[in-house]
Amino acid sequence: MMFRRIALVACGAAAFALAACDPPLEPADAPATKGSVNTANLPEGFSNDLQDDVSGYYRPTTEVRQASWRLDHVFLGQQQDFAAWEGGTREGQFAPVMLEFVDESSATVQTENGEIHTGRVRVLPRFYSVENGMLRFVGVSEEIGIVQLDAQLNDEALATARRNLGAEGAVMNGTLSLGDAPPQAVGFRWWAGD
Repeated sequence: MMFRRIALVACGAAAFALAACDPPLEPADAPATKGSVNTANLPEGFSNDLQDDVSGYYRPTTEVRQASWRLDHVFLGQQQDFAAWEGGTREGQFAPVMLEFVDESSATVQTENGEIHTGRVRVLPRFYSVENGMLRFVGVSEEIGIVQLDAQLNDEALATARRNLGAEGAVMNGTLSLGDAPPQAVGFRWWAGD
């Protein structure tokens, strides 16, 4: 009798435990782990209607970061870079639109330009559109997750900055999303590079 009572209690407890379980996660609902990003609904493709040279480095006017990763710059290439990429030529870690981040927890080395962090990642485009002065970019990074930028170029401010070989004021303004964080407002100044 005692054995029967224990067996009934055990079966009841097991049935109760099973009833309380949540159904298993579907693949689309599964939480992303580091290195895995759900890219199913992200746009793909590349287009531009550039008439003028907008090439250069666009550095944020205020600090933009996710954990130890700080946005160093947005790079825009020359018209021939856009044409080559859109024509199917893809070489190494270069694209006509890309964002570069610096890991500020990484080791530093001394260079002719000062001390720099060795940890860097370039986020290449899965999608970009540069049309009517509006830059739209979507890329994916194992370290940062999904990176989305929507920004409007200011033609007059950009022309002035290019004439002066740089300027402190913003020549591009918009929003940037990093990983799961909400979009944040960001401005960029133009820089010719070293």
